[in-house]
Amino acid sequence: MTTKGKGNEIIRPATLADIENREPDSKEIWYGHSILTSTLFPPTQPDVGTDFVSKSNGNFEYVLEAGIDPEDRKRKYPYGKYPRLIMAWIAKQIRVAGNRKTKFVDPETRTITIPSIWQLCNEMGLPVGGRTASKIQEQLRLLLASHISIRRTTGFNGRKMHDMVSLPLVEAVRLSEDNNSPSLSGSAFILTKEVYDRLARESAPFDTRATTFLLSGRSVLPYDVYIWLAGSMKSLRHDLTISWEWLYQRFGDGISLERNFRSTFKRALKKVLLVYPSANITITSKGLILHPSPTAISNRKTTGRKMLR
Repeated sequence: MTTKGKGNEIIRPATLADIENREPDSKEIWYGHSILTSTLFPPTQPDVGTDFVSKSNGNFEYVLEAGIDPEDRKRKYPYGKYPRLIMAWIAKQIRVAGNRKTKFVDPETRTITIPSIWQLCNEMGLPVGGRTASKIQEQLRLLLASHISIRRTTGFNGRKMHDMVSLPLVEAVRLSEDNNSPSLSGSAFILTKEVYDRLARESAPFDTRATTFLLSGRSVLPYDVYIWLAGSMKSLRHDLTISWEWLYQRFGDGISLERNFRSTFKRALKKVLLVYPSANITITSKGLILHPSPTAISNRKTTGRKMLR
């Protein structure tokens, strides 16, 4: 791997060596949900007039609708890496809290408190300088204004049943914004029970050193694939075949043709396997075969991993 350039390009070898040589400490372990902390949020801002974005998971479809930004009164989606990181940080805080009240979480009321963007950046290992604080302030605002619903379609003998659970992300929000110094902005909000419970029950642990590496480029796809694999491998007990069509529907945002997606996905997966080499995956002409593997944060060193290209 080359070390040309500055910033992230230089630290990549050190990051990979660190991941290879030691297990993450408790602060480096966060929790991800394959939809709620990753693929539900578009990689870029959708075109004006987009009614919704959605992701399917079995019989369930998660639907994200843009809220109205209280700052400029326009309808916008949360997008890119920051909503993903914010939601994963929230999932971690919920897991850490358990039944105890902490400075960030009150389990009894499902209240999440972010004292300041500066403190949030510090918790997430992000620099506060430049435009980072302003961007996180904006994305947090858009995230808390958005609306999520879960739909399920079942049926038999030519009849369909459509069930829908309205799933606003929050029940109440208080934003404190300092436009002169965005890093001093903060918020407190009450998560809906459905979102809180899903983040508490369904999220899987991952290594933040890995996600820092995976988000060092322009694409969020490697991050999304890693979070998905971390959750999938947690409970996988037998081989699971995933079709290219399914993968395209889940991860193909912004890629117009499935054949173009396949090569893009393979590049992302190759990057993921640098930080998760124990993931046992076979690539075929029909899709992927996931084999039972160690979890994403333990037993990384493995032999015999098979990949067909």
